[in-house]
Amino acid sequence: MVNGEGDVNDNSRGHEGWPDDRAALEAQLTYWRAPEGVVRAYADGPSGQIHYRYSQPEIPERTTVVLLHQTPSSGRCWEGVMNVLGRTRVVIGPDTPGFGDSDEPRDLPSIQDYASAMIALIDGLSLPRVDLVGDHTGAKIAAEIALQRPRLVRKLVLYGAPVYTEAQREAQLTKLREKRKEAGAPWPLDGGFLTERWAALRAHYEFKAPAPLVDRDFAETLRAQRRAWWGYHAAFGYSHADVLPKLTQPLLLLSANDGLWEETHRAAQLVPGAKVIHRAEWQVGAISLQADAVATALCNFLDDEPAREVSRIVPSQPSGNDLHRLFVPAEGGQIHMRAAGKSGDLPPLVCFHMSPRSSAYYEPLMSELAGRRQVFAPDTPGYGESFKPNRRSEVSDYARILSSAIDALGFETVDVLGDHTGTKIAIELADQRPDLVRRIVMNTAGVYSAEEQQAWQGRMGTIEPQPDGSHHAALWDRYQNLNKGKLSADQIAGRYFETVRAGPCMWWGPRAANLYDLGAVLPDIDQEILLVCSEEDTLIAPTRRGAGLLNNGTYREYAGFGNAMLEDHVPEIARDIDAFLSR
Repeated sequence: MVNGEGDVNDNSRGHEGWPDDRAALEAQLTYWRAPEGVVRAYADGPSGQIHYRYSQPEIPERTTVVLLHQTPSSGRCWEGVMNVLGRTRVVIGPDTPGFGDSDEPRDLPSIQDYASAMIALIDGLSLPRVDLVGDHTGAKIAAEIALQRPRLVRKLVLYGAPVYTEAQREAQLTKLREKRKEAGAPWPLDGGFLTERWAALRAHYEFKAPAPLVDRDFAETLRAQRRAWWGYHAAFGYSHADVLPKLTQPLLLLSANDGLWEETHRAAQLVPGAKVIHRAEWQVGAISLQADAVATALCNFLDDEPAREVSRIVPSQPSGNDLHRLFVPAEGGQIHMRAAGKSGDLPPLVCFHMSPRSSAYYEPLMSELAGRRQVFAPDTPGYGESFKPNRRSEVSDYARILSSAIDALGFETVDVLGDHTGTKIAIELADQRPDLVRRIVMNTAGVYSAEEQQAWQGRMGTIEPQPDGSHHAALWDRYQNLNKGKLSADQIAGRYFETVRAGPCMWWGPRAANLYDLGAVLPDIDQEILLVCSEEDTLIAPTRRGAGLLNNGTYREYAGFGNAMLEDHVPEIARDIDAFLSR
């Protein structure tokens, strides 16, 4: 297809900007893909949804184990241990409220608040008795749960249980003030601060720790963004010295070379009856790198007698019509979705996001549209919290997998909305499954000329991971250069944080969208289409070109709506989308 601006979607030239990084990505994905037996779910908690991972055998033989993570991180670090322990018992790895994918507390939390949230999860899952394992901050939460509910906890394992000197406590308060001040400061324009953070984290890992593992864990530390200091505030305000002597459960102290070696030795002196294991070869990251050895140490302590009471996890679906999140089974793994509204006379609306992002930015629009229909926004495979595919994906792959998730929800007909990469997934889905898709809303239409296609490859191509973490600074700087003056500082930072969540998959979506021949497919789509675009959008020229290819559609252009109109002009856009879908 040719017009005055050159050959459209000339794929023979398109591959030059996308390096063949499949071999390198395969090695990196080892640390980003959950083991097959580890499943994810949500439960209702005191401050919203609590996200947790779990693994379980068909017939549990041992007491359920709850694994609590350090700050600032998530339950992801426990996945390898869960996979081993889950062969004989139910294992749960929740995200502390405000970290990972758990909703943040309403107020600045204490360890007691975190413990209450975890107790609510355990009770909500109808677990009669559990063993607790806590790492650093998680150890303090575990100790407090055992103190609050002694009959609930059978045995207790604390991986790093520091007892601090007065000088150390004063230093912690100084550190906390610095972190709180840093959290309130504007985002830096230069990405060098990320290299510094990466280096500080890397320094605590074993010398031979693979860079992809450090990169994965670094991404987890960024999840809380400006709330990260909340976990430190809670941890620094809680004293093992006051609590440990009061505990009545059998106790195992795991002392590792992770920055708390001497401090955990002091804790052992407070509990003469505790079992203590010193592992100098274990540093930060050992829970992932030495998962089998950690699991063996846990089993040696926990498995001295058969379980008296066992149970299995049966995840509950969120109730109510308010915005919530869930996991849906699909081809290849679990798809993470946001959902709002209740079923009615209108078909559900499924929203596909741009890449390399997640569906998080759809939340305000979803709430606006949910008055008359159900609205869903899945994370594309590889992005957000959806599973990481084991190979690089194309638009056809994304459409096929997401259609299997829609089928799992039980819908026979849906409307779809796509944004940037999401528009191509929406059109491909309509082409693959005309029986499933009724109407389509597109924000932009990337019908590129050969020159535009090549230019986008240069702007969005792969940034290779570097041993010193400077690839994070390069990514931050790229987003600043691309979006300064077009998006707010918080929006630019948010796009960086969402991109980092994709790990090795971050450029699969832009690559797939760049190489997808939308100009060849669009004229053959029979469903009604509403194509919208802001005059300030970076894809305005390709979109105007695409508008001329619509077979059964309407094009509407918005002046003065900026480069993120689905986020910044929600009421106006929602009104037009609702009118189109409701007629």
